[in-house]
Amino acid sequence: MNNYLQYEGKTAVVTGAASGIGRATAQRLVELGAEVHAIDHAPTELPGLASATRANLAIRDDIDRAFAVLPEHIDTFFGVAGVSGLQHDHNTTLLINFGSYKYISKTYLETRMGDGGAIAYVSSVGGVNWERYQEELEGLIQADGWDTIVRTIEGLGLQDQPGPAAYALSKRLLNLFMAHSATQLAGRGIRVNAVLPTNTETGLTPDFAVMRGGRDLLEANAGLNNRLAVPEEMADPLVFLNSHAARYVSGQPLVVDFGARNLQLLGRKEDRLDCPLIAGAQTARS
Repeated sequence: MNNYLQYEGKTAVVTGAASGIGRATAQRLVELGAEVHAIDHAPTELPGLASATRANLAIRDDIDRAFAVLPEHIDTFFGVAGVSGLQHDHNTTLLINFGSYKYISKTYLETRMGDGGAIAYVSSVGGVNWERYQEELEGLIQADGWDTIVRTIEGLGLQDQPGPAAYALSKRLLNLFMAHSATQLAGRGIRVNAVLPTNTETGLTPDFAVMRGGRDLLEANAGLNNRLAVPEEMADPLVFLNSHAARYVSGQPLVVDFGARNLQLLGRKEDRLDCPLIAGAQTARS
């Protein structure tokens, strides 16, 4: 059987590799023969890794130190790490879930990737409908450089809002940034995509249960199979999107929810994902 994924010998970087979807992604890549470099704020213990670096994505110096020890050429990047907002303030949630990835892409990935390079981000079904808010989000998308990103986030004036209020906004920003990046990097042969997971059994599940009214509601609103996904069910689509098999796929926000989104699209369920959490982005436009 042909090896359609073609990861042997490829250099892959995975954030959030210590647990959950990031760990499952790194494990798959090791099994497929990639040279896997892990980045996480926690220790990453996974056999077969080429390296594991601890870094807090809310701290620029940590990111810079991590990339200083990574290879000069990167074939594939998996931006998996993220936070719910329950344990972080509003601005830090935006910085980790969106700002850090824009900084990483512009500062490192675009200079270390060439033709055939691939980037995949983990967003969320909470970030759907991002295309409706392009004008509101444009100021944050255009912010260039760490200091400017931080100042633009601070300029929203939402630092007193709870961290969870930033979650959907951060994921919509990440989706829009993915679309911008896919367009800008297409001429260099670099693909950019995102997976939008439904509720998945990870270390953040207790946070989301608190934020959304209990585990029963998480399960009921996960997929049409009425259960939470497991990390491997999100890792496998991620690995596919960055593989040779998906070499003509770019700019895609892939919803992975066992068909649940169709209930809103078919008008059979209220589209509660189009929620007022975007209010912060509206402030950015004014």
